[in-house]
Formats: sequence, C-alpha cells, structure tokens
Amino acid sequence: MREYPNIITDLEKWPIARFYDDRQRVVRQLSQSTQAFLNGPGQSRNLQTTLRETIYSEKLRAKSNPLKVDPPKEYAYWKKMEADLGRAMQDDAGARATLDILGRTVNRYSEEIAGNFNVKTFRFARKALSMLFGSLYKPFFANGKAFWGDRESLLDRFEVVGPLDHIRGLFDKGTVMILPTHFSNLDSILIGYGIEMMTGMPAFSYGAGLNLYDYELMAYYMSRLGAYKIDRRKKNPVYAETLRQFSILSIHEGLNSIFFPGGTRSRSGAIEDRVKLGLMNTLIDSQNDFYMRGQDRKIIAIPLVISYNFVLEASSLIEQHLRKTGKASYLNSTRKSKVRNKTFKFINRLFKSQSGVTLSFGQPMDVMGHLLDEEGNSIKGGRTIDIKGYFTSSGLLTKDVQRNRVYSRLFGNAITSSFRRENVVLVSHLVPFVAFEMFRKGYPNLDLFAVLNLPKDYCEIPVTKLYEQIDIVREKILRLERQGKIKANDEVRSMSSPDLVKSALSHLSAYHFRAPLIIHKEMVRSEDLKLLYYYRNRLEGYNLNESILTDRVTALRLTAPVF
Repeated sequence: MREYPNIITDLEKWPIARFYDDRQRVVRQLSQSTQAFLNGPGQSRNLQTTLRETIYSEKLRAKSNPLKVDPPKEYAYWKKMEADLGRAMQDDAGARATLDILGRTVNRYSEEIAGNFNVKTFRFARKALSMLFGSLYKPFFANGKAFWGDRESLLDRFEVVGPLDHIRGLFDKGTVMILPTHFSNLDSILIGYGIEMMTGMPAFSYGAGLNLYDYELMAYYMSRLGAYKIDRRKKNPVYAETLRQFSILSIHEGLNSIFFPGGTRSRSGAIEDRVKLGLMNTLIDSQNDFYMRGQDRKIIAIPLVISYNFVLEASSLIEQHLRKTGKASYLNSTRKSKVRNKTFKFINRLFKSQSGVTLSFGQPMDVMGHLLDEEGNSIKGGRTIDIKGYFTSSGLLTKDVQRNRVYSRLFGNAITSSFRRENVVLVSHLVPFVAFEMFRKGYPNLDLFAVLNLPKDYCEIPVTKLYEQIDIVREKILRLERQGKIKANDEVRSMSSPDLVKSALSHLSAYHFRAPLIIHKEMVRSEDLKLLYYYRNRLEGYNLNESILTDRVTALRLTAPVF
C-alpha cells in the first residue's frame, strides 16, 4: 500500500507526548475531577452508599475473578476499606473519613487507568513490535532474509481504505477521535499500530483491556504505546466515573484517541447497530464545553471498520451471544475456549497466513453527524454551517443535559450508518453467509437455535449449489457497493466462486480447530455451525438472505428429513 509521510516528524510534539509529559499531573487531575464530580451537587445517591456498593463489588471481583496483573493482596485491601467505611458510617463526624476513602479509591483507579508515553521507549517499542509482527509473518531466514522479516511484507498484511488524505488534512483542525467497530481484544493494539505505521498520523491514545497486561511482554509494549487500561471486571460507579473523567480530560487537552462506541466486543459477529450513548454524550458534552470556554476547537469523529478473516475469540463470543439471546432455547456447549492461551497463536496465524487486517475509514464528521469538508467545516444540505448554534438557547451558549442526550442518539445513528457503509465484505464473510443460509432454509420449520443444535452431519449440500448461490449473493453485494451501501474487497469482486470458497476455507481453517466449513467428496458441511453463524452475521442487515432461493435449497436432499 501507499506509505504516508509523518504529519508531525518530531515525536516530542505529538499530542500524546505532550499529554503524558508529566504523568503524575494527569493522575492528579483525573483524581481531583472524579472526586469533585462524585462529591458534587446533583448526585442522586449518598456518597457512602456509592462507596459501599463499590467496595462490595471489588471484594467479589478480587475473590472470584483475579488476574496476575492485579496488585498483591487485593482482597485484603478492599476488606480493610470495608472496615474503614463501616467505622465512618457509625461515626457522627465520619464525613472526613468518607472523603478520605473516596480519595484512596479514586487515586488507586486513576493510577491504574492513566497510560504513559515516552518518546525513547516508544521508538524502541515500535521497532520491537514491527520485528515481532515481522517474525510472525516471515519464517526463519525465509527467502534469504533475516528472522525479523521486512517492513514491506508486514505492510502488505494491512489493507487501509478510505479518505486518508482528507483525514490527514484535518489533523490540525481539531481533536481527532477514531471510533472503530470492536471484534477482538487485540483491536486496540492492531488499530493503534496500523494507524501510526500505515497512515503517518501521530500515535493515538487507546484503551486496552487489563487482561492483556497479564502477558509481561505485551504489557511492556502497550504501556509505551500510549495505551490506557480498562478493567471490564470493575462494574462499580466509582470506577465507571473515573474512566469517564479520563475521557473528558484527554479530549479537553486535545489528545487524539481511539474509542469503541459499542463499548465492548460484538458477541454475535455482526457490525454494531447501536452504540453506548454514554460515550457519545461525553463527546457531545466536550464539544459543548469547548464552545463555552471560548475555544473554537472541533471534535472530529472518524468511523472505522476493522475486519479479520478469522477472529481470536469467535468461539467464546458466539457462545455468549447465543446464551444471552436464546436462554432456554439454547443448549449451551460444554466446550470452553481458553482465549488467553491463544493470543500469540492468533497473531502468528494472522500474519503467516495470506490473511491480514483491513482498516476501512469512513468520512470525517462532527459530533452532530455532519460531514466535514477539507477545511474542517461542517456541511449540511450542501452548505457550510456553524454547529455552535446547536449549543445555544436564546442566543446564549448553554449546557443542556436533555438536549445533549438527544444529540447523542443522533450522533450514534450517524456512526452506525457509517459502519454499515464502510463494512468491507471479505471471503470469510460472504461464503459463511451463503452456506449458513442454505443450511437454515433447508429446515424451514426449525427456529435458529434448533438449527444450531443439529448434529453436524445433518447439514450437507453439493458444493456446486453453493457456487451458484455465491454468485447470486455476490452480485447483490456489488450492486449495493455501487450504491455506496457496503464495500467489497478485491477477492470478493474478482475471484470465481470456486476460488472464493477455497480462499474462505483456507482462512477459517488456519486458526479454528473445528472448521466452520469443510468440503468432503464434493459436499459442503460444517464442523461447527455456531462458528459458521458467527462469521455469517457480519452481513446481517443487508437483506442478502432474500437472494438465497428457497426452492433450490429445499431440493438439495439434506442428509436428514425436513421436520
């Protein structure tokens, strides 16, 4: 792919370098703003009640779901905090002790969440990470080249599409927020690495799950690539507010960041059709705050769709999705996926196979969902508008909570619509979609969960029939692409149906032990219908299933009678 020069050549002047120039300042400001909010006016809950809920939640987490990266004697720490809070609640003059407990809790969270960035260690970490990925892609001394491979080969494993020149030109026009889809715990690392290495933009701040820090080598590099920590086990109000305040602080200081608007990984494998309004509201409020402070700085939102031909946690994610949506209708699998032990195996297969990572950037927009021109001006109905007017009442700038929540929903809709347009169809999306729909339409009287629980040899179709249906669905995808409603990669556009199937099977079998699809004696079957369903879901919502001709499918003589 085309290489872009660095927008800012001096790393010391990168926004992330300036933000973390004094890390303790960041931690201190984060702690102060969080405490001020939790102990400020307008709180509907008593502070002691909030702390009691937080401490109880933390004791439960430390006991039932520990990580190696957790501080030593974590349970004992929260046990003591519980005792301290108990004494404060019994003391008529316990307000000061309660505030002290709040301060200790928030300081602990602030120190954990805040990332770090050092130019010297970043240069080393960037080189080391390139060497690591390169070594995974290139076998030892392959083609006469050293163990570490070469940068050009590594670049070939990233496909970056979208209006990069436009995005790069807006970098000095405001605070840039990359808003990606989310499928894997490795998204943050690969997006962060891909953006900095492939686009020439300065490094972005991004959140990385605390579980990834269980690996010392991974933790070492992430902590030097500007990552801040997110512990999804912590589901208490104090931690949630500290994380929110970190987002606000970073935006206000102009730190370009990567935020996942869906909040968590897609369990079903589908593109997100809704977002966490809390994050959207943080961006809306921050834009409001800029204007009220007299700063004419704009938050620039860049939707991003990330695509893999196979996903690290696919098995466990689809199990979670089916368990939640199916309830009593779903027969839970007894298999448990040990994702932690598969991380390096996944990266290894990702770069050694002919697969890679696709980053599809959407059109830049403001927080109201209006597209931006080359100068960063908001465009509505073909004319330039000033979005400051959205935050005024009777000619005065105001902070209206209810109004901003409405804006958040509209902004979220604009992001998810962009996701659908920028979704890049890969062979491992197209082929599973067609195969699964053919299997399902072969059993018209069974619901989804009954089909998923069929024995694997109950669904079997001639490969030639699969080829026919792929051609039909592919043509509809290409029509949608011409209408600007979806994208297809070069394989999907140009390969013959037999080659598409061969490529899809190669990608999917490169990582999964139980293959979502296999061909045996000119018949197509699945060793794992749930995994097949996961990859099929990437094309949910485009009405492509209407292209699967039922009369052809029902004539295929499936290996079990139609119920």
